[in-house]
Amino acid sequence: MRKARLFLSMSAVVLFMLPAPALASHPDTQAEAENIKGRRAEVVEAPVSPLTLNVGDARFTLSGLLEAEAALNHPEGGDEEDDLRLSTLQLGLEAQLTPWLGGHVIGLWEEDDTEPMVIDEAVLSLTSPWQVGGQTPALHLGRQYLPFGRFDSAMISDPLTLELGETHTTAGLLALTGERWSATAGAFEGSVDDGDDGVDSWVAAVEAAPLEGVTVGASWISDLAESDAGLVAEEGLYRDAVAGWSAFVAVQHGSLGLTGEYLAAVERFEAEQVEAGGDLTGERPEAWNLELSWQVTEKLQLAGRYEEANSYQADLHRYGATVSYGLCDYALVAVEYLHARAEGEDPAHTLTAQLAVEF
Repeated sequence: MRKARLFLSMSAVVLFMLPAPALASHPDTQAEAENIKGRRAEVVEAPVSPLTLNVGDARFTLSGLLEAEAALNHPEGGDEEDDLRLSTLQLGLEAQLTPWLGGHVIGLWEEDDTEPMVIDEAVLSLTSPWQVGGQTPALHLGRQYLPFGRFDSAMISDPLTLELGETHTTAGLLALTGERWSATAGAFEGSVDDGDDGVDSWVAAVEAAPLEGVTVGASWISDLAESDAGLVAEEGLYRDAVAGWSAFVAVQHGSLGLTGEYLAAVERFEAEQVEAGGDLTGERPEAWNLELSWQVTEKLQLAGRYEEANSYQADLHRYGATVSYGLCDYALVAVEYLHARAEGEDPAHTLTAQLAVEF
């Protein structure tokens, strides 16, 4: 706990000692929403122009995302299930208060998951022109998504790596960002009881672009049980933290893109924790995915994915494809087919249609 406080204090001191700060920035937001925005950007001709208000030297930007989905699920040997819902409403306010101080707040509503709307992110960001190896440092404090895992996807459904590893909490992150590489390290207070109190958890990530069109990266978290997957069903059985790590590679060549990611626990969970039930169905959960995308025309994109999980969600295997089409500068429509097979369960076929609007 003392080390975490010292890390955050030193980060703030270093930033404030620097002259003539640069523009503030903030870390990536929820991966699912970012993937939708990324697909929209690929299949429309113009970027979204959000509502911006200038008050003196300060600038405020309002943005939003609406997503509606219709799905049909057919398990072999079972009854079909259909669903129609407004799956996501995201509203964001970004403030650039001074050349060195900024922040953003994002409200999120997901049908059946977050009702009423919740504050999904609230982050204060400080940046400085101080260069470390050609990098610009920034300090991000608040409720945010940790830089553990990459989770890029051109599909409607989330990859299994995201389901296993995405972590959302209040944290302090120190980031170094440049043209060729970036690195982030941070501390946060764990919510899963492993016997430690206070700010007792850590995260770190590094990304690099060694060649044009090629990006590689790796990340580490001190306790994989802190992810939103809810791996620990009975906290009373959880005594020692189990770290997690991930690695990814992304290659873009012309209209073709290829991404691969692996995410896993470093050590093993205890057998009694597995027996407690939930999505942790083995002692060392892991997931990986491989995804190929093809930009057919300016408005049409095709993507396909194969992925597997072990010791997680009953060793789920999935494959499928998505077609995305840009309706206008603000909206896209997409259709996805997904085949899933898990140990001890009948194979299932899911067809999903999505309409997403970004403003």
